[in-house]
Amino acid sequence: MRSLLKNNTILVVALLFTGTLTTSLNAADESKITDASKITDTSKPTVTDKPADADNTKIPTEIVEEPYVDVYPTYPPTHSATGDEETLIKRGEYLAKMGDCISCHTDVKGGSAAYSGGLPIDTPFGTFYSPNITPDKETGIGNWTEEDFIRALKKGRNPKGQNYFPVFPYVYFAKMSTDDIRALYAYFMSIPAVKQTNKSLPFPFNIPGARFSLWGWNLLFFYPESTDFVYDEDQSAAWNRGKYIVDTLGHCSMCHTPLNIFGAPKNSYYLTGSFVDGYWAPNITKFGLHTASHVEVANVFINGQLINRAGPVTGPMAEVNHNSLAYMTDEDKLAIATYLKTVISEEPLGLPGLEAEPTLKRGKQVYVNACIICHQNGTMSAPLNGNGPNWYKRLKASGLTGLYRHVIRGYNSMPVKGACVTCSDNDLIAATDYILNNSLSRSEWHDLAKGGEAKYPANGKDIYNENCAICHDEGKEGAPKIGDKAAWKPLIEQNMDVLYQKTLSSEDHPKNGGCKLCSTGELLEAIKYIVSKSKSEGNYSLW
Repeated sequence: MRSLLKNNTILVVALLFTGTLTTSLNAADESKITDASKITDTSKPTVTDKPADADNTKIPTEIVEEPYVDVYPTYPPTHSATGDEETLIKRGEYLAKMGDCISCHTDVKGGSAAYSGGLPIDTPFGTFYSPNITPDKETGIGNWTEEDFIRALKKGRNPKGQNYFPVFPYVYFAKMSTDDIRALYAYFMSIPAVKQTNKSLPFPFNIPGARFSLWGWNLLFFYPESTDFVYDEDQSAAWNRGKYIVDTLGHCSMCHTPLNIFGAPKNSYYLTGSFVDGYWAPNITKFGLHTASHVEVANVFINGQLINRAGPVTGPMAEVNHNSLAYMTDEDKLAIATYLKTVISEEPLGLPGLEAEPTLKRGKQVYVNACIICHQNGTMSAPLNGNGPNWYKRLKASGLTGLYRHVIRGYNSMPVKGACVTCSDNDLIAATDYILNNSLSRSEWHDLAKGGEAKYPANGKDIYNENCAICHDEGKEGAPKIGDKAAWKPLIEQNMDVLYQKTLSSEDHPKNGGCKLCSTGELLEAIKYIVSKSKSEGNYSLW
């Protein structure tokens, strides 16, 4: 949430130092390596589009090594109440957690109490501080009436009628029901009052008339009279609930939708992904979440693990999970997933997927349209296109099919499908081949083209963790649990040939172990890994 200010301050500076607003509206064939027989030219072509620092073997580190947030706030107690008042306050508390208000309005590291403000937010134009929203009558909102509070969220104006800077997400909160806002008001008036003076805005935002300039922004991008949430009778109650959460208190669009140069969301690209504090807030539309079920999407909020077992949730989203989404009911989590998996938007990084055999020509198209946002400059520590030593190290560590799987399914900072969510798997394989061709030396490329995944296999443990673990870690769908020697003993006694054939194809097991890109040799290594952890006796490592 705090990240939006960095974008919106650009807007305010523009409005303060330019005289017009209307001009702002006008600104806006090699084959797949794994089949070596299809490669007709294994020589390395001349590369003309490497970045200048392509030979630098140091991995860029835009993302700091320490956690995005390592100290979290504690929700405050509320004053005693009974009956309808107690019910209203509890409802407001739930809504405040849904809105993640505590993350921006609490400076935990600075030692401030919950909701007392003071959180420093660094921007290119100075440091801003979040305000005190406790019911203190001198420094907080204790003198606000319920109507003042409703106006703030619905109109984006303070009790004096002055405009708020759009870092305060009134654009999203304006869609809330008045009843929900009243519940929020009751909650904030029930928490302990904290006397903590608000810090002034930095120059030029503290000069007289600065807030007046925001009338221009509101004129262009905020329509409070037409923002009320409208229930869609053609959709389910869960879908409507999910949309309400996403578009109001959840304000998901603030991070997951690209912003224009004035800090307003590009609504045609609704929820298609954007950078936030050096992290990629991924595409959470129908296409971005295509590989995950509703339950798997909801589990991201509970377990802090990305879809497709791609790694831990990090950056701003980890804070949102901890302070907000973890408190929501299962019904609301599933409602969010229900709605998101129906969203269709224009895809700024997407291409129409092609199922044709991967070629370097197609790979370059995908790279230029999507992969370039990280791999050209090393954003999010992505290995640079052209950095041969780095890519060769990754090739040896993950194997060729491992690199393919990572870009298709997502892997840590690598988003699902490399952010090209409409691309086919073959498109992404082509893009990977293109980067490898561009980065490896002539001899390395020749070696890879000749040997493919047989020369650079993924190891059995990685194959297991990325594919088999989803069932065998916990014994789901009747799968024998890894390490359960009693369950595995009769299976192993049938001999390894039987285990291998059942993994490749059987009625009670996913075809090819559920790993479409794994070679038969890699699947065997995964089986050997499982057996090594589950056997009672014997040595199967040389099988």
